[in-house]
Amino acid sequence: MPISLLDFISTQMPLPLAAAFDDTRPLLLWSGLATLSFGVFLMFLHKRTFERIEQQQADSRTVLFEHRKFRRRTMLSSLIAAMGVILASLNWAIEPMVFTILVLLILILILAILGLATLDMLSISLRGLSQSENGARQAMIDEYLRQRDKNPSQNSETENQDETEA
Repeated sequence: MPISLLDFISTQMPLPLAAAFDDTRPLLLWSGLATLSFGVFLMFLHKRTFERIEQQQADSRTVLFEHRKFRRRTMLSSLIAAMGVILASLNWAIEPMVFTILVLLILILILAILGLATLDMLSISLRGLSQSENGARQAMIDEYLRQRDKNPSQNSETENQDETEA
């Protein structure tokens, strides 16, 4: 009989060593319930923040950006809450196959949360760059033009390089 990495029969039988980890099962339950509560708390917090921004009567572009940010963050909060439910359900997982599937689901949710949070940070940082002060931007452009006019030798070298490349 060949030995495989994942033996189907052993995944159908309860894990005999699971009794050794019975002390950690309440910890899984309570940490799952805490994660679920944190996800629901974040949903209410994001809703309250979005309502406050809507009441400020900002321009339509800002409201549209904040609405998209609210949707992204609510989705992240719901993924956190779902991870809490799965973490709490590990308390009752006895069979190794079920336990493995739940742990894999948790890992997939963690990757999804990290990916969406990264995209949210990128979106907010790009918004911050696009909303920079016009005075500071104009001062930076003026400084660039002053430096460019100050060093005409570099300009002629750059033009010569552009002509040779073409």
